[in-house]
Amino acid sequence: MSRKNLVRGAGLAGVVASAAYAIGDVLLLGRRVEPQRHPALVEVTGVDRGVLSMVPSSTHRLMAGALAGVYATPLYLAAVWHLYQGLAPAGPRRALPPTLALAGAWTWASFIHGSFFHTGQAYKDLEALADDPRAREQLLATAKAFERATLSAYAPLGLAFVVASGLIVDAVRRGETAYPRWSGPLVAPLAPIAAATALTAGHVLPGRARHGLQGAGISLGNLVSLAASTVLLWRNRRAGTA
Repeated sequence: MSRKNLVRGAGLAGVVASAAYAIGDVLLLGRRVEPQRHPALVEVTGVDRGVLSMVPSSTHRLMAGALAGVYATPLYLAAVWHLYQGLAPAGPRRALPPTLALAGAWTWASFIHGSFFHTGQAYKDLEALADDPRAREQLLATAKAFERATLSAYAPLGLAFVVASGLIVDAVRRGETAYPRWSGPLVAPLAPIAAATALTAGHVLPGRARHGLQGAGISLGNLVSLAASTVLLWRNRRAGTA
């Protein structure tokens, strides 16, 4: 297989990974939040309203949602190489730092995504045992510990996306990469993630789409970014020359 086809395949691998994460997000978080259906949880002090999107789902659905992203993560590492090939004409000094930052980001994303299974299952058990004060206290503490662990990984994830995106935009605008000068904000993941998150977290989307995609902003942003990169490098002769 030629290097050009490898670059294309690696880009498509990243698109598939992003799609798998988005499907996982829908399975994990894509249920309507209906507090009136979960009075036992609503009455428990310390339960955030947002977790109610996971409670109606079966354990198998939560597990499938979590594993959809975890199993797809190696495909993101192929996408790292794809992006490196697009940036490589500008030299390793421009290409290596942002791609290494994204490799770290997508590795941390696997932990975050998979951890939602544990949090969701803990709250499901909490609802089932809400009448037992001792069990309720222990399960709430466990669920909160899972939440803190998950949230702690968002800081390095966000920092990596910011740093990588800034470096990609700077490299692309100089005109030395395989990407058009104008495409930096589209290929770099930060702007697509911000736009997708604003779209899915607000009340812009209609009906079922609003609820189904409410937790998929990051995954959809990555999908847009990697799809754009794949399209832009598909016939570019400079890509894959590193």
